[in-house]
Amino acid sequence: MDEPGNFNILVMGKHGSNVDTMIFTNINSETREVTMLSIPRDLFYKGRKINSVYAEYGIEEQVRWVEDIVGYKIHNYILIDMYVFRDIVDLMGGVDITLEEDLVDPTYKTCDEDGCSTLYYAAGEHHLNGTEALRIARSRHTTSDYSRAERQQLILEGIKKKAMGLGIGDADTLLSLISTVLESTETDIDTDDAIRYYFRYQNFELNRGYVLSSANVLDAVPVAVAYITSHPIKTCLDETKPETCTDSFAIDTLMPAGGNWGLIRDYVAQILAGE
Repeated sequence: MDEPGNFNILVMGKHGSNVDTMIFTNINSETREVTMLSIPRDLFYKGRKINSVYAEYGIEEQVRWVEDIVGYKIHNYILIDMYVFRDIVDLMGGVDITLEEDLVDPTYKTCDEDGCSTLYYAAGEHHLNGTEALRIARSRHTTSDYSRAERQQLILEGIKKKAMGLGIGDADTLLSLISTVLESTETDIDTDDAIRYYFRYQNFELNRGYVLSSANVLDAVPVAVAYITSHPIKTCLDETKPETCTDSFAIDTLMPAGGNWGLIRDYVAQILAGE
């Protein structure tokens, strides 16, 4: 494929049938930058959370929904299972990252040859194998989905830096990595394009840290549902008349402030313009 100088790839990760990681990635050959923007799985669009689209309608519809939300065409996509992600990191010999703060998650049980404990990684530098990278990418219960998205981008940066050290002399490792990715994921990128992308864009600067969140354009919005959840609410036909209110349940979602989806598109445009 002859890709334009400025094109977009949707990088996704799944566990089971839901797509829980979505990173809109822009590659700009003029500025020599790769910009990543994480889209939270709880974003509520067209009556459902965005992470459920794949299971119901398939990969192409998932891509179309994200295109509609961000306002940009997606030229390629890749959907990777979390266990394949682990294998990729191990094939590379691990990755190096620096955590800016301690990561502690008592709800996340970890087991290795020394026994079992709860997840803990101190702030500072870490060399991670595939299992450790996966743990850090998945943990969210004591931080947030936003923090998890930032850590996922941090790990992808570590993978990129490690990949930069692979060249012609590491041809076997490189081909093994590409084969593992392409054979075990859903993608419209073929082997020839993957190799070309690697050599053409490996030295581009990674512009990471962007996450759609309540700190920029999103609001937390409970949505009433007809089944029991962990979030009880009252729904009222008339807020001024308590007798019209009934006990109900809701799911926690995210929507653009004021229901204005143009806010997200404007925010993405500002990021890509370098503003």
